[in-house]
Amino acid sequence: MARERITQAEEWQVWAQRYDIDGGIRTFESGLTLKVFLGALFVGLLMMPGSIYLTLVSGQSGAGAAPWVAVILFTELARRSFTTARRQELYMLLGLTGAAVGSGGQYRGFIWYAYFINTPQAQSYEIADKIPFWIVPSKDALAIAERSLLHMDWFWPIAFFLIFKLLAEIRHISAGYFLFRLTADMERLPYPMAPIEAQGATALAETTGRVETWRWRVFSVGSMAGLIWGFIYIGVPSLTGVMMSTPIQLLKIPFIDFTNVIEGIAPTGVLALSTDFGAVLTGFVLPFPIIMTEFAGALFTQFILNPRILYPAEILHQWRPGLDVRGTGLYNGLDFWISFGMGKSFSFAFVGIAASIPMLIKFRQARQEQSGLSRSLQPPPGRGDFPLWLMAILWLFGMGTFIYLVHVYMVPNFPLVFLLGFAFLYTPINSYITARTYGILGRDLFEIPYLHETTFILSRYEEIDIWFVPLPDEDYGRGTQSWRVLELTGTTFTSSIAARLLIMPVLIISGIVVWHFVWKIAPIPSAQYPFAQTWWPLYATNESLWKTSLRDGNSQMLQAIRGSYVTAGFASSMAIYGVLWAAKMPSMWFYGIVGGIGADPGMMLPKVMGAIIGRFYMIKKFGLKRWFMFNPVLAAGFTCGVGLIGMGTVAIALVSKAVIVKPF
Repeated sequence: MARERITQAEEWQVWAQRYDIDGGIRTFESGLTLKVFLGALFVGLLMMPGSIYLTLVSGQSGAGAAPWVAVILFTELARRSFTTARRQELYMLLGLTGAAVGSGGQYRGFIWYAYFINTPQAQSYEIADKIPFWIVPSKDALAIAERSLLHMDWFWPIAFFLIFKLLAEIRHISAGYFLFRLTADMERLPYPMAPIEAQGATALAETTGRVETWRWRVFSVGSMAGLIWGFIYIGVPSLTGVMMSTPIQLLKIPFIDFTNVIEGIAPTGVLALSTDFGAVLTGFVLPFPIIMTEFAGALFTQFILNPRILYPAEILHQWRPGLDVRGTGLYNGLDFWISFGMGKSFSFAFVGIAASIPMLIKFRQARQEQSGLSRSLQPPPGRGDFPLWLMAILWLFGMGTFIYLVHVYMVPNFPLVFLLGFAFLYTPINSYITARTYGILGRDLFEIPYLHETTFILSRYEEIDIWFVPLPDEDYGRGTQSWRVLELTGTTFTSSIAARLLIMPVLIISGIVVWHFVWKIAPIPSAQYPFAQTWWPLYATNESLWKTSLRDGNSQMLQAIRGSYVTAGFASSMAIYGVLWAAKMPSMWFYGIVGGIGADPGMMLPKVMGAIIGRFYMIKKFGLKRWFMFNPVLAAGFTCGVGLIGMGTVAIALVSKAVIVKPF
């Protein structure tokens, strides 16, 4: 029997339906109450230090734990108080707590550039004295020497950051809402992935009843597994690091490097086994075809393509025996894989555009053929909507002020036409396309690769400062789905906006304070922060290469980009797509195979283990439907357990630091 070809829209909507909930909500209530706001602040601010600490130690933030911790505490308190928690309150709690924990990551740039400005890479590439004052203080500033964010040397970097953050919030709220009204209310796009997000709050609202549900049991199992794993992987190194100069690692963080081991049979190949086995739960959730084809592509690259084809042909010519995974990856990238990866990126964009145009046309025609379909911008009553003209004015204000500040105070010599083109041409068109693909597919379908680099080349602007400017090439289409989730949970839009604005000033202050104290524990990077110590030097090299790529037309990065290799990446990726299309195979295979080419299979092993266990054991044991109900809650519980360990260890480290540094 011939295989029937299905579209990408149909393929991903079938996947999303496994998590779907029945029906929708058409009565709306406010989700913002005092107890929700205080609960989100309490849990969010309690776990923010742990999230930041985990990022530096293992590379995983664990930020997904906090919302679930807040919901579990909230629902358990409600049960013991003989009250119920409304789905609107729970969804608002999830959002606010996630924002509270995640907000800590936005200040990472301050610490990163305080490190980068004094690196040998920044010195040798003559970047250190050219980093703008609105990014980081000078390299010999007292604030950097004392590792302090609470110093006047940081006034201008923090001031510019806060102004841009406020303007960005205005733009994203207004533009996201405007696009949601066009795509959801007028065009009636389904947003197939939104029910998955809405399911958490809707289902957990049941737990406030007197009968214990399966969700609490599954969450508890995941939490205990997370606590055990978190203690082994995070707790032991962190606690021993308080007492010793070199922490004890039961499992090397973030990977065990086997690159030297395989160089005899696979020269130029890389193999570094990721030791973050929490990724097993990611394998439970992601589509099985993507994980397995990605792994196959990575194995082919490191054991056949690199050592048997590219190395003998002297394409990978800078490699030498004895290099670790970082050195091998850097030289392989400069020799071939940066250029080939560009070609892959262009193929993803081309396939996305080619697939989206007929998909959008077909969907529009299907909608028009449906009888009695209302195409009106009239919103449902009680949803908390705003006039579209007001949203348009707010966006114009936010974007206009942003362009003015960038052009006048940051890069006055950069051609204004490029900033205006990004802001008022590219951003609206790209955002509308993304909003429509989210409305039909539930995900972004494509993006134009290397847009910034192309712009800088066309502008003929050679100064370093342009690489540090936040360009106005924004995408508001991704945010339209959150408005749809608000609608599905019956949460008024006004309460969501009010909550975001109320919590912002608290998060701004707390995020800076937390990073200040984490920086005070030990230099970043250092042995206390294994992930940062392993990867930040390589990141510094890559950043130096990119930021000097246009200097005098004689940079290592430009020399590494070869048109023939870019063409090879694009052509080979399109050939793979053509073969799979002719065979009527799912598009997931294309994204998996091409995504895996050039990657390290060792980093994927935990995800592969999870995919195999889920596919061949868990589904058989629990059934397909029950397993797809279980695994998001199980993953949330695991993340919660790891997050709690991170929170506890950073608290001990902060207390011990305070005891050690004080003279009494």
